[in-house]
Amino acid sequence: MVIKEIFTPDIAITWLPWAVQYFFLMGLAYASVWVATIHLFSAKQTDARLLKLCACLMLTAGIVAPIALLADLHQPLRAWHFYAQIRPHSWMWYGAFLLPVFSGASALFAWLLLRQYLPTKASTQGESSQDWVRRIAQLIRLGDWDSDKWIKPIALIASLSACSIALYTGMETMAIKARPLWHTYWLPPLMATSALLAACGTLALLNRVLHGYQASTQDRLLQWIRASFGLFALCLIGWALFDKGSAHEAAQLLDTSPSWQLAAIWVLVTLALLALALAVRRLPSVLMLVVSLTAVHLAWGFRWIVLIQAQTDPKYGAGTYFYQLPWGPEGLLGIAGTFGLWLALMVLVSEFIRHQPLSAHQACEPQHFN
Repeated sequence: MVIKEIFTPDIAITWLPWAVQYFFLMGLAYASVWVATIHLFSAKQTDARLLKLCACLMLTAGIVAPIALLADLHQPLRAWHFYAQIRPHSWMWYGAFLLPVFSGASALFAWLLLRQYLPTKASTQGESSQDWVRRIAQLIRLGDWDSDKWIKPIALIASLSACSIALYTGMETMAIKARPLWHTYWLPPLMATSALLAACGTLALLNRVLHGYQASTQDRLLQWIRASFGLFALCLIGWALFDKGSAHEAAQLLDTSPSWQLAAIWVLVTLALLALALAVRRLPSVLMLVVSLTAVHLAWGFRWIVLIQAQTDPKYGAGTYFYQLPWGPEGLLGIAGTFGLWLALMVLVSEFIRHQPLSAHQACEPQHFN
């Protein structure tokens, strides 16, 4: 009997959990722009609560996502190289220009949607100077002029920019031919549909957590979750049936790697449980909360498998690499810190918009105090 031993080097992964946070939070940002824009142009009567939640999500996630990206660059100051050198063959080079445009467009769109909830100058007169949050919010409003006419044009611009970010984030991963798991044209639609699923789940959670819960908004978000889950499931089925490279590589890993077998079981069980829950016509509050959390969990876990676990499949060689999540900034602490920063921004934004909205005409009318 001849025994052959194969030795392979254990190479550390290059894309850290920061990348998972970036792709996840950026997905929340551009998907919430889609939801808000589609609702603005399709609904006969706009849901102010839904637009408010979308604005909060696109603003906060759109701020934190680039911070996670800079952390994943290992040396954040390297970002200027994208602008100092021309690389038309690189999707990351295009992203260096598309990302600032989206950040600005989504922030402007969110500001226009939330502006009616910011206090006017007249409403802050006579109040204690210690209410600094309200006074800062009044400054952010930038006067009492009518901004409603700009919402739909800016929504279209932000949506087009969101589409460019969805394409860029999917293609910059798909373009790496050395990793067969990534090199598939199914990856961008899988990323986009899972981002939409995560955004709808997050919006449903925010509707429950933030003050002013609306049952009608929750019902509308449930429809969004069902539609986005269906699209994501169809893309998964299409990838498994019609992809010849990436799906074949995944099948080989399932035959040889226990960690990939465990990941496949997790995906199938999560998909099955979410499908069964969504099949219920009227979801109780508790089950709706579980569905929302599961949708977010599925989208984040999908990115972890694609971006982190896929790197344990060697570009050249046999077997799989071993990866253990660190406790420090490059691992668990970085994940918790990113979500913590997002929660802090969400709390801050909710404090700025805590008062009742004023219409554009009410804001421009003079107010008299006794």
